[in-house]
Amino acid sequence: MELKTYKTIKLEVFENSALLIKLNRPKVLNAFNLELISEFLDALEFGKKSKAINIICITGEGKAFSAGGDLNAMDSKSDMFAGDVKELRELYRSGIQQIPRVISSIDKPIIAFVNGPAVGAGCDLACMCDLRLVSEKAIFKESFINLSLVSGDGGSFFLEKIVGYAKAMDLLLTGRKVDSAEALSIGLATQVLDESSFMNKCHLFVSKLLKLPQVALRMNKLGLKNAISSNLDQHLEYMSALQSILQRSEDHEDLVKKFLSRS
Repeated sequence: MELKTYKTIKLEVFENSALLIKLNRPKVLNAFNLELISEFLDALEFGKKSKAINIICITGEGKAFSAGGDLNAMDSKSDMFAGDVKELRELYRSGIQQIPRVISSIDKPIIAFVNGPAVGAGCDLACMCDLRLVSEKAIFKESFINLSLVSGDGGSFFLEKIVGYAKAMDLLLTGRKVDSAEALSIGLATQVLDESSFMNKCHLFVSKLLKLPQVALRMNKLGLKNAISSNLDQHLEYMSALQSILQRSEDHEDLVKKFLSRS
């Protein structure tokens, strides 16, 4: 598979059908700028549309997942922080806010490999993913309050759904650090993995998912997302449609036969 080359991200494919998108601005701890946002969105669209890709993974180059916004650009009011109030608002709409929109449109599982600090918009990006595999040395921090800001990329929308209203409010209003142990206890981390073998164990986790029926994997994701935004009657109607499709699939029929052959 031929992969596009970018300046601020790297692409890899492992296990034949897992796409790894790596934020690649390690000198600034993979902080966002307009170029990274544009290239990241392009890579997400590739992962979304490619029939060869079943799972999308996101991580950071070097020692951080992402430090969020670039403080130097904030200070100089340049790049994604340029312009007056009206111009800034439009930059958010057309720029970083497109990330949650695209991520939310993808039916394939999206997994964050949180290899180090995930701060501000970096924390929010991790929350936008379906699962978060976390290094024991990683930390999460909703740091916006410390800069007199809010989660302008929409991360609070996802954070609340993961940890609940009270805990999300705690993290947003205090801007405190959450270590890997607490992240696991509040549901922010799916698993905490040894730092020394972190990427190998991430690959192993994905390898196990890829052995499962891929259409059913996507439909389970779609079903849970539908449950969040629907009432019971709407959700039951949606799930009956998904289930009827799956129940007449070759994957389902083969697996039923395998289970029966063991009895």
